[in-house]
Amino acid sequence: MTGGLVNEKTLELDITHESMSAVQIGAFGFTQQQESLTGGDVFFPCARPLIIQFKAAKSGIDNSIAKFCINNNVHKNQHLTLSRIGASGLCDTVYAFPLIVTHSFLTSVFGRFLDFTQMVHAHQLTGNLNWHNETHSVEVLQSGRFMVRSRGTVEGYCFPARKFFEKLAREAREEQRQADREENFPEYVKGLTRNLDDTVKEAGIVGNSEHTLLILGKNRSGTRLGYIQLYLRIKGRKKEEKEEVSFN
Repeated sequence: MTGGLVNEKTLELDITHESMSAVQIGAFGFTQQQESLTGGDVFFPCARPLIIQFKAAKSGIDNSIAKFCINNNVHKNQHLTLSRIGASGLCDTVYAFPLIVTHSFLTSVFGRFLDFTQMVHAHQLTGNLNWHNETHSVEVLQSGRFMVRSRGTVEGYCFPARKFFEKLAREAREEQRQADREENFPEYVKGLTRNLDDTVKEAGIVGNSEHTLLILGKNRSGTRLGYIQLYLRIKGRKKEEKEEVSFN
């Protein structure tokens, strides 16, 4: 390993690996042609798809402050592409800014890069700056504060990469639980019916009886409440099975 600044490919590979482990999902690396079309390095097929553009520091102090360049691709249109894809609603587009500047610090934090990486949605950097044919510098602090500087200035706050991917992992687990509930819904109804049948018999009810089963639930996104109403005819005890009740 040579001296100097950490290269972007190392950060991209290791942070992607940590992210995949955190979310328990695979990721797709973009070819150079795909990167020119999307503005990103990798794609995560999450419940809400995600494109990440990784950046390596041009200068700074490890885990304190670092300066990055954005929109510095050949055609200087990378940021505008990312921002527009994010605004379209097709998927989220974010930058990853690791505060990992030197090789010595990199080797000391292997396996924990997410803890030293700040992330920000592409549209948060846009502001009123000129994104046609210009490169901009972004200064990122350990606190998460960022400052985009060129002819104008845009300021705001990033969010920690670790918390970001933990949130994605929770959403993925909830998505799976929701899918499992939907897949097993017929069995769920059968179970409720069996429980109702047992309850009627235990209550000593003789003959057939009619009951209404009302099941409340929310849609997959949790934004709407709905219900299903089922009418059931339950067979109770036969007359000869009716237990005698005596009073002393």
